[in-house]
Amino acid sequence: MALAADIGKDVWEEINDGGPTSNWLLLERGYEYQMDRVILPGFDGESELHPMHVTSWGEGARPVFSTGVRMFQGESKNIVFSDIEVGGNGLMNYEGDNVIFSDVNFTNMIDVQHVSNFTLHDSEVTKVTAPPDDGDLSWAGTKVQGMYITGTDGILVEGTLFHHNGWADGYRSDGSTEGSMAPTMFNHNVYLQNTTRDVTFRDNIVSQAGSVGAQVRGGGFVEDNIFLDNQVGVNFMGGDYRDAGPTGNFTLFTDNVITSGGFKQVDYFTGAMAGGADNKGVLSTLLDNIIAHLADPDNPDELLYKEWANAALNNEKETFYDDTIIYNWKGADIDQVPSNSEDRNIENTDTDIADQTTIQRFAAQLLGQDKASITELMDFISSLPDTALDDTVTADDIIAYFQNGFNVTPNGSDAATDHRFVPNGLGDGVRWDNRLNWSSEDLPDAGDHVDLGGNWVQYTGTASIATLDLGTGGQIKVNSGKLSVTDLLEAGDAGGRITTELSGQFWTDGYDDEDTLYVDVNGGRFANTGDVTGAASLAVSGTGEAILATDGGSFDLAANRELRIEGSDAHVGFDGATGSQGVFRMADNSVMTFSADQGGFSTLREFRSGAWDNPDRDVSSGVSLDGKLQIDVSGLGGSLGGHVLAKVDALDGRFDQIKVLGLAGNQNAVVTIDYEADELRLDLTGGTGRASLAEIGVAGVGIGEKAGLWASLTTGEGSFDTSPTEVLVDTVDQMSDFLL
Repeated sequence: MALAADIGKDVWEEINDGGPTSNWLLLERGYEYQMDRVILPGFDGESELHPMHVTSWGEGARPVFSTGVRMFQGESKNIVFSDIEVGGNGLMNYEGDNVIFSDVNFTNMIDVQHVSNFTLHDSEVTKVTAPPDDGDLSWAGTKVQGMYITGTDGILVEGTLFHHNGWADGYRSDGSTEGSMAPTMFNHNVYLQNTTRDVTFRDNIVSQAGSVGAQVRGGGFVEDNIFLDNQVGVNFMGGDYRDAGPTGNFTLFTDNVITSGGFKQVDYFTGAMAGGADNKGVLSTLLDNIIAHLADPDNPDELLYKEWANAALNNEKETFYDDTIIYNWKGADIDQVPSNSEDRNIENTDTDIADQTTIQRFAAQLLGQDKASITELMDFISSLPDTALDDTVTADDIIAYFQNGFNVTPNGSDAATDHRFVPNGLGDGVRWDNRLNWSSEDLPDAGDHVDLGGNWVQYTGTASIATLDLGTGGQIKVNSGKLSVTDLLEAGDAGGRITTELSGQFWTDGYDDEDTLYVDVNGGRFANTGDVTGAASLAVSGTGEAILATDGGSFDLAANRELRIEGSDAHVGFDGATGSQGVFRMADNSVMTFSADQGGFSTLREFRSGAWDNPDRDVSSGVSLDGKLQIDVSGLGGSLGGHVLAKVDALDGRFDQIKVLGLAGNQNAVVTIDYEADELRLDLTGGTGRASLAEIGVAGVGIGEKAGLWASLTTGEGSFDTSPTEVLVDTVDQMSDFLL
């Protein structure tokens, strides 16, 4: 692979200073890059929804960071790496927030410390080794993991291959450095320290570690993983492990398979071998897991070699629930089979079929051979990334094979179309992505009907459903992923609430329910693709985006409901794919509120959300004013200047009342409705604490608007209200607020 030319210094500085190229860094395939500080200390992407994206283009092999990637000496935020390879010193990410690696091949260690919201998705971490300590003639003191994470809250590890890390073929049993790196008890595929919180470890293949496949010491949601031929498959703590102090979350360990116990022996620091799962957590739930076949029952030599077994399952603390199937976790010396390795929960299992349900037979079927080994299987799986067969063999495929052989009924059925959220006491009781919390025992999918039943639900994932009924008092918080409701959105008698944060998105095809829907866009995106005619209040703050209407849609703000726009970083208004119109109309007694921070106000306007690729679109936007306007200027600290509150293609109507809050004694406020420029403006000048209204042009006429847009904007207006607008100066604590 050729060495790439240096990126121009001016472009590099512009990227790291947040200039116009700051959202993308494209690396050409077929080259290696010697720049481990690709992200400079303290660099921030634009937002969680619009991060800095480092990815590739062109033909050939993935671009390689041959010296690794380092992000430390300053918190780096909102960074995404995809479709690259990280070699050299691997990844060292010691501070940060919202860091994502997707479809990345790692050939050296991932080291993550004190990072909030870290994601590793659809990637590979394989054959990570390290040099011996200087002057040491053995590998005994060398420690290396495939991935190590500590001091981190919010971890998603999903769809990733961890294979053959912490040792190399050709090692010597005496651990001499004359051979390759020897396995020891210190070298694991995955090591999540007990200072990790909110861990999701799902759909991963974890195989042939130097010691433990995955240590989940802080506890977590561990679902649908295959732990294959590790010295010990997995261990987890969590809950309140008082021997070592509080350590993270209670563990839900469900639908995992552990098979083949590693038996790599060295003269010292070997650690445990031939072990399954070690549970040191408090009140852990173990549901529908299979631990089977310490050795291949079709291979007499392997059966003889693996003389003894460690525990298939060691529950050190009392479990909340445990129905784990254990089968054939026995070495050659059956007199040394520990009690926690004896067969259990196999009453519904045909043992003749179970004897034939082995990872070696799975491999032979997959490879089209009479016989196949674990090494052959893993060599094949490791070869798939970056080919046309990428992701054709997954953890779910192997788990389904074992569940079928052991007569374990998979959760749910793809045939289910109606889903009711019913919090399950075996797990968290709040997560959308936990199958146990659904009446169907399956996750809602395209075209399905969903009833939250008034529960408070934490959403993550990507789903497009037909209907969503929040139920009375129901709430859903979308922190990541995207949830789309394509048909009907409903709330119950006590109303319902939708919250988006971080990179979470909620899309709805309108809302016409008379029960109040509260929408809080603290980050991420809310988008309306239909007609909002029901009782909905919307608050947008932080870096949140709210597309009020798109592609022929409309948002009618009902009486006694509010649109609140807080701060200067929000994006509120209109966008679309086809360049058609979108309108926002206020009803009598509705309220529009603008609240300033030190940077000023956010403007209600057309904006490019990035949700569509068409750069030539030009949505036609319109706003019809009525009800009350509230403007809170207290965040400006008495500063003077002009602010555009709204800028659209067509502006119509008039407020019944305007209230200016937080006005300093040396300020005057002039609110201008400019029907010619289609703008709503605020000018703060020197004065004596007074507020007034100015109008330019004539309301209800407009200049140059398209006929179709104007007709949509004025639908249902009736006779135009010519009553004078009341303009007040008031205190912040008298602000109307319909969002509480």
